[in-house]
Amino acid sequence: MKKYLSLVLAALLIMGALAGCGEQGNTPAPATSGTPVSAKDALPSDSTFTSVEHEKLLALRFDGYEDMTVAEFRDKVGAATDTKEYADLFERLPKDTALQELKDTDEDAEFLFYILPLAGEDWKTRSYSGKVTSSYTGDKARLEYSFTLTILNPDALWVRDYNDTRLGVMSVMQDTLRNKTKDELRDEDAIRADVQFQIDHLLQNFNQTTELSAAIEFAYFPLPAEGEKQQVAGANEKGNQEPRRAGPGTKEDYQSLLALKTSDYASMSIADFNAKLLAWADEDFNRTERIDADMLCNDFQVSLSKEELNFIRLTVFLSGTENGEFVQSNYTGDPAADPVYQESLPQKVDKSNEMAPMWCDFGYRFSYRIANKETLTVGERDRCVGGMITAVEKFWNGTTLDDLLSMTKDDVISRLTALAAEYSTDDVAITINAEQVHFDHTEERPELP
Repeated sequence: MKKYLSLVLAALLIMGALAGCGEQGNTPAPATSGTPVSAKDALPSDSTFTSVEHEKLLALRFDGYEDMTVAEFRDKVGAATDTKEYADLFERLPKDTALQELKDTDEDAEFLFYILPLAGEDWKTRSYSGKVTSSYTGDKARLEYSFTLTILNPDALWVRDYNDTRLGVMSVMQDTLRNKTKDELRDEDAIRADVQFQIDHLLQNFNQTTELSAAIEFAYFPLPAEGEKQQVAGANEKGNQEPRRAGPGTKEDYQSLLALKTSDYASMSIADFNAKLLAWADEDFNRTERIDADMLCNDFQVSLSKEELNFIRLTVFLSGTENGEFVQSNYTGDPAADPVYQESLPQKVDKSNEMAPMWCDFGYRFSYRIANKETLTVGERDRCVGGMITAVEKFWNGTTLDDLLSMTKDDVISRLTALAAEYSTDDVAITINAEQVHFDHTEERPELP
């Protein structure tokens, strides 16, 4: 099986290389997530680590670590780091944005942010994301993608193969818009079909191995026609987050789901409610897929009250995510991972100065841990996690573009961390994933003449 995975990796890397051949006139502008790691930069001056602390972390890059299995690497790191000093360093590492920004171009940072986490708590399933844009001046076509790698057999998977898989997927995705003409970039259906074909081919190979599985998602935002308004980040022409993958939910679909919204559902334990939702989902896979597509696209064809929508968007969504981790845990035999919530907020733009438009993008991700599903109620979970989501939206919507332009990513992470502490309790602990906070904007607003 090891030989088979190696052949898959070789084929994947060849695909990436072939996609990069030919005329380069209309290639996507390089993105950091696809930049080869070949340089070794010094510790950034604004890093929170001292040189001694940095070297202590890099001491975990053992000779021959790439040729260790993931299990061997985890054991060796665990044996070397069973100290309070290392625990403190690991806690600080995700918060060092200066060092984190080098992870796709510097081999030291790559090890710290892509390899070392394989020895951490959330090692089995890890998520990665990237973005590629067309190279034409002015408005651009954009493809955003994310993928997860799940380790199925840590005793057989080499660290090198894991990292090659990560780099290989990113290489193929970064080349999806290469050499496309403007007309092709405007053909949303054709681009999506082409990208989906490439993804299906990749997954067909990867998911035949017993060592590693992959899942890839994407959203495509086409090049607008001349004079047409560019789509904002995170939304297609209908305001949806993702392309629809199933037909719309029917009235009967929603009636069956809303039967779970009993008068006492909020006082039910998480364990009991999640079990009922799982049984509902198992009854009819196609029904579940249709409602999932409605939720993903925020496109409901059935008339629903505000209260019903909140039940579906929050309660059902959170319990569905928790059930997904539960099912994955039963499949692998490992403890269930903490559920994760992530969102990209609508881009803020000021085009009053056509020569220098101002913009700001923001997306974030957090996980939450439930202390006891048998005692925590659905209502309490919804108040904690839903309160966190609402508070972040209020922060984004209530902060002017001018104020956002004066903020740094560290400022935003600090704000999110404070909100997480505010909405956490002894029963629900919310944790911000600093690595997955995206905050980017133009430089300071130019001085008016």
